[in-house]
Formats: sequence, structure tokens, C-alpha cells
Amino acid sequence: MVADSTVLITLAGHAPSAGLLQWRAEEAEICIAVDGGWLAHRHAGVEPDLILGDLDSCGDLQEIEKIFPRSVIERRPDQNQTDFEKALGWLEHRGLPGRVVILGGLGKRTDHCLSNLMITARVDPSVEIIFDDEHEWVRRITPACPLVLSGRADTPISLLPIGEVGEVNSSGLHWELSDADFSWDKLISQSNRCSKDEVKVSCQSGVLYAFVSKEA
Repeated sequence: MVADSTVLITLAGHAPSAGLLQWRAEEAEICIAVDGGWLAHRHAGVEPDLILGDLDSCGDLQEIEKIFPRSVIERRPDQNQTDFEKALGWLEHRGLPGRVVILGGLGKRTDHCLSNLMITARVDPSVEIIFDDEHEWVRRITPACPLVLSGRADTPISLLPIGEVGEVNSSGLHWELSDADFSWDKLISQSNRCSKDEVKVSCQSGVLYAFVSKEA
């Protein structure tokens, strides 16, 4: 896998619009549909390179092969991992890309959404990780991958930690952060706001997620 490449992973959560999936697929070198995520690809008319998972939510495999004849279908029945973990494991064995964009990873089932965030918290901190849907955009922040956000003045933004996060600093927010230590039992930044068109958020340790609303 090329270090500066982009991989698109489509999960079976809240389905992305056809337009969003088509746009994200155009900028990706590899498209992976995870189990029932293939249905979003069918709706958008975008053939994934790989369909992977235990395939218990896929329906008739012959139908998939007929609709997407060039897709590689890889069944992994191991129930000790989620299908999302299996997809990330597939990537890790081939060398992680510089960027992973995840569709269908938010909404629908809250437990799935939370587990998706916890799973991506474990991925190599140098990888840029983005969750996207019609309502919000979520970006992982690590010491190796700070957030730089452009053109979002007056947009709501929340910063939520996974575990303990040290020395969070920001510029361009309504309520700025300076060497702030985040954790679930100490500090979070809920419903902050972008005060400028360029926002930067960094941390010295841990994993933080920025939730950026797409709604007015």
C-alpha cells in the first residue's frame, strides 16, 4: 500500500448518499465494502475492489457476483472480531495507507458507532482517519496527525477523547484550548464553535475526535 494513498471503507451503518459515496470513491485508490456495506455501493453504482466480512448481512452471494463481477469477495467468519476490524486487519497486512475514509460508520446503532470509534483509536497514529456522512464529519486527532480545518467559520465542533489525552491546543475556536488535558471524567469540549475559517487542533498524547456538524 502506498503511504500517501486513500482507502475508502463502507460499513453497514447509516448508509451514505449515492453522491457522497461516488465522490469519496473517486478520490480513493481502494474501495472496501464491509459485509452489508455493499448495498450502499449497489445503490450508488460503484463497484468495490473488495467485499469482506462474515457476509451474514450480504444476502445471496451469487447476486453480488452478478452485480459486481470484478469485486473480490473474501469471507472471514471469525466472530472474535467485528467485520470492521477484519477490514482494518486486511489493510495492515498490506501496509496501512496515509488516509482511511469510513462511510456507514456513524448513526443507526449507537453501540456500533462507539465501537467503530474505539477500534480506529487503536490504528497507527500516523494514519489520517475520517468518518463521513450527510450530517457530520468526524476526524481522529493524534500527536502525529493534528487537525487543520478550513472554511468552516461559525460551524459547531465538539472534541471528545478516547481515554486520556494530553496537552490539547487549538487556534480558531470560540473557546480556545491551551495545554488542556482531556478525559471522560475531567474535560471534554462539547458544542464549541469555529470562530475562523482556519481551525487547528493538536495534542501531545492520546486520541481525540473532532465532530464537525454539516447542518446549520
